[in-house]
Amino acid sequence: MIGVGVADGPSRWSIERFGFAQAVALRKRVPAALKRAVERAMDAREASEMTSDHAFGSVRWLVQYEELHHHLQELPDVTDLRPPGAQFRITVCAGHLLLPWHYSSRGDVDIARTRPGRTLSRFARGLLALCGPEPRYQQDTLPLMPLSDQEADGRSELREALDRLPVEPKVLLIGYACNSEAGLLRVCWGEAALRGNGDLEWRHVEELPTPGDAAQGRRGVAA
Repeated sequence: MIGVGVADGPSRWSIERFGFAQAVALRKRVPAALKRAVERAMDAREASEMTSDHAFGSVRWLVQYEELHHHLQELPDVTDLRPPGAQFRITVCAGHLLLPWHYSSRGDVDIARTRPGRTLSRFARGLLALCGPEPRYQQDTLPLMPLSDQEADGRSELREALDRLPVEPKVLLIGYACNSEAGLLRVCWGEAALRGNGDLEWRHVEELPTPGDAAQGRRGVAA
């Protein structure tokens, strides 16, 4: 089932996974965490005095994990997982790996119709392959690309790290749209299977409320 639009409160889907109180807290704190991550990336771009978005993208990618952990770590049933060799920790909530994904720089793009391409990292694809649901539809005419030796070793090490968690985790994708001028534009979350051709097959996706007036950019929003 695919959700549409921003609801007034937590959905049945989120309540079934986290319980009512936790779903309410996550609905507020997840967008707040991503808003702060984007703000930090905007500050880095400004400080770099670069005309490109290189500093913005590099900082945003790393601090998205930091801010999710910082905003959620005090909630019940929240822990973290540090992937082998990684500089970041993945927040784990009630057996769900919360995986942020910057899917667009525009707020009018529907995440359910987005073809991931290079925006979904190799690491994210590995997690979806290991812990995501099985796709219902496969294009048999497209052969699967074999993993390189490095990718295969990385997935094996990641599998070992996942096995140390008390329960087999599920992947919950947290997609967000932002850019260095307007800030955070849109936040969605849901469950998706990774197809052999690299596309996502969504089982459920819904929009979360975006804090502040994103259209005015970070500095136009009151603290």
